[in-house]
Amino acid sequence: MKKFFNLSFAALLIWNCESKTPPMEYMPDMADSVAREAQEEDSFFANRSAVRLPPKGAVPVGYYPYEYKGLDISVIPNKGLANPFKADFANLKRGEDKYQTYCSPCHGVRGAGNGFVVGPSPRLNAGQGDGSRMAALISASAKAYSDGQIYHAMTEGKGRMNSYASQIAPEDRWKIVLYIRKLQDYDNKTNKETAKK
Repeated sequence: MKKFFNLSFAALLIWNCESKTPPMEYMPDMADSVAREAQEEDSFFANRSAVRLPPKGAVPVGYYPYEYKGLDISVIPNKGLANPFKADFANLKRGEDKYQTYCSPCHGVRGAGNGFVVGPSPRLNAGQGDGSRMAALISASAKAYSDGQIYHAMTEGKGRMNSYASQIAPEDRWKIVLYIRKLQDYDNKTNKETAKK
């Protein structure tokens, strides 16, 4: 009898390995769980909903919470907001491309605050609201900002400028900061040459 069971078991294994049909399953419910649609009712849970709420503190994949959300730019420390990118050619080129797309319409091609949306003051009356022109990124006050403060202005918005966090990826915002620093360096060199003359 033992030999019969052993031979039967071996034959069953061989038959399942060579069969073109799916093998027999002892408990098919363990392999084929019931899938629920998003809005379907599920009697297993107390709220009878198939949709499960994420646990407290869960964040979506690829999302990084911004720890300085809602703070004014004047209180943003540079700690934790240091630019993680180096000013190499590829990063500056990417920063320039994004700057020309998103920033130059208001701040100007060279950061002088005279973009084609604003124009020479007071065209379109699109200044800061107090009669002043659009913020110049090559001004002394903008040059005094840390990289983290410029990044924060793009992330949270500043003055009449709304947040660009949904339009510009975080790494591209940092690369725009690199390009703005390049514009400021160019302005410093131009001012020194003008002063020499």
